[in-house]
Amino acid sequence: MSYPYKSSENKRNLSHFANIVRIAKSDDQVSSEEVELLSKVAKKYKITDQQFEEIMNDPEQIPTITQLDLEERIERLYELMQMVEADRVIEKAEVNTLKKIVTGLAFPYNAIDKIVMESLKTDLDITDLDRFKRDILKLL
Repeated sequence: MSYPYKSSENKRNLSHFANIVRIAKSDDQVSSEEVELLSKVAKKYKITDQQFEEIMNDPEQIPTITQLDLEERIERLYELMQMVEADRVIEKAEVNTLKKIVTGLAFPYNAIDKIVMESLKTDLDITDLDRFKRDILKLL
């Protein structure tokens, strides 16, 4: 389905939400913790119930938006990592999907593996967004 985007911000938010859904679905099961996080993210980004359902059914219909400044890309990565950690089990499929999304977010290609590995080592329960940004910026 093609979405009538209200604004470029709406388009970016739908793209980001679809990426988070890709992570949640990458291991072929969406846990209750993941659904809870998806609901919070949907509210934050003003995703309608209809959009939520459509994207849950087929996140691939929404392309990854790369026209974000570096700070926005790192913020999106932080939220993607929250989904990876939501059920406290990091699956290989989630990591592979995360790498694809990080590549799609236009991080420097030669830093993708370092960014993903550093992100996976980060305990988001004790690392806030500002600290996460500083850590990722050191890799670039």
